[in-house]
Amino acid sequence: MRNTIIATGLALLCGCASNKPLELRLAVNDIYCMDTACSCVHDVAARTYPQALKKLKSEYGLDLQLVYFTETYQLEDAIASGEYDGALCKPWYALRHEKEAGADFRRIVDVLDPNNNRWLTGTLIVPVNSPIQTLEELNGKHLYIGQADAYEKHHAAKRLLEQKGIKPAKIDTHASCGENIGVLLDGEADAAVVSDYALSADCAADFAKPEDFRILAQTEKIPLTSLMLDMNKVAEADARRLTAALLALSGSNAPETLLGNGFVEPSPWNPPELEKTP
Repeated sequence: MRNTIIATGLALLCGCASNKPLELRLAVNDIYCMDTACSCVHDVAARTYPQALKKLKSEYGLDLQLVYFTETYQLEDAIASGEYDGALCKPWYALRHEKEAGADFRRIVDVLDPNNNRWLTGTLIVPVNSPIQTLEELNGKHLYIGQADAYEKHHAAKRLLEQKGIKPAKIDTHASCGENIGVLLDGEADAAVVSDYALSADCAADFAKPEDFRILAQTEKIPLTSLMLDMNKVAEADARRLTAALLALSGSNAPETLLGNGFVEPSPWNPPELEKTP
């Protein structure tokens, strides 16, 4: 399938009409991108896009203009404004604002992390010295999860608890993984849900270590990062052109500055909450 997409897209690129320069403006927040990650994790989050963008423009006539947002609330405001042709970020940040933005977002590729992983999960953790050993022991306990904008820490976490029949006595929310880890270190909660990268590619890594905690469970896998286009603004043929070019610049052809194999075809994901989002 990947070769078919590339071949079809590159055939479009070879056509005279499709060789016209295509400009797309994208809102970006990427966990592993140096331009959007906190400086305290730049040893891990060192990805940069200019080298790939230069190749897209010179070799394929695709001019992607990336606007970087370090704060996710700023990213979401930008997406909701409807002023962008698409976004490169955790898919939920865009999908949850689809109606508000008057958009029709389509994930055209997923972006691999530096270890060529495409997945994201919420991780339910307790302090390493906690007497709690199993997920079932969270019945009647105090749990912190993420807020509604963080799919893996909120919606997926709630679904896991429901599926397992777990009923904590109290569920509170914090906006960041660092805050959730903080309440555990301060003894203010029995357990917390964080993103699976929280102790390696997030500011929490600055004050906590993986060995300080024990994992009780992980949520379902969802896409970590995707490039999405608003199909109300981007023509179908142009979306195929971009998809093909990104896949062609992946694998062994990926620029080193992407810190991995680049882009892959999007994994299926249809969050059930989407229909409920106003």
